[in-house]
Amino acid sequence: MNLQKRFALSLALVTLVGLTAVGASADTVSKGTFTLPEQAYWGNTLLQPGDYTVVIDFRGGGMDTIALRGEGVDTTMLAPAGYEMFSGPGCLKLTDANGTYVIRELRDSVSGRAYRFSVPKVAKEAAALGGGTRRPVLVRLSRSGSAAADAQ
Repeated sequence: MNLQKRFALSLALVTLVGLTAVGASADTVSKGTFTLPEQAYWGNTLLQPGDYTVVIDFRGGGMDTIALRGEGVDTTMLAPAGYEMFSGPGCLKLTDANGTYVIRELRDSVSGRAYRFSVPKVAKEAAALGGGTRRPVLVRLSRSGSAAADAQ
């Protein structure tokens, strides 16, 4: 009798874990493309102008990851802890740090999450060399493969 209960409990746990894994994997990834019009830092990575793919993996518990590929870059980083909810099109917000563009925000239209990034140390050091102040740039994220940039 004890062996039957143990077997039933084990089977129930395996089934529960399997169902949880299937549920967790559904709709946990958002993928988009963008064309970067200007050189910009994203974290400590200097991105050259060109075409990129970004994949956001919503792992839960504040451990979302962002994979970035294109123009010689293939990196994965942790998303900043916390995010704001928004509605509207997905985009990246580039701001000028005294002559050096940095990616300060990623808005994902699939999840409705807006992640904010700090200015990395390398960009602060580059900004210390001087430069003019340029207007922020919004770069649209596209799910269909095309992207556009707008000055704001």
